[in-house]
Amino acid sequence: MDSAELIERLRREGGFRLLPLLGNTGQVAGVHLARFLPGGQLDVIQAWDERWAVWARMPDAVDPGSPFAGPVGGVVQAGPLARVVAPLLPIQSGLSR
Repeated sequence: MDSAELIERLRREGGFRLLPLLGNTGQVAGVHLARFLPGGQLDVIQAWDERWAVWARMPDAVDPGSPFAGPVGGVVQAGPLARVVAPLLPIQSGLSR
């Protein structure tokens, strides 16, 4: 399954919203996907290409006094896009963890 198919499944089946991920020049450098979960949790996926992505599940809380510190606690996984998102979608042939 290619990256476009994975991203479409994350949107359609996983309830993720898709936004551009900007680089420091303002050009699109990748994709940013996010979804809000019950219980005040947030899933964020950022992918620069099919070889490099990161997923984090964290509390849906940002301290306005320290917005770049990020919330405390959560789970993070980085690596190839297909491996990072596999636990977030129903297991399908061709996807490995």
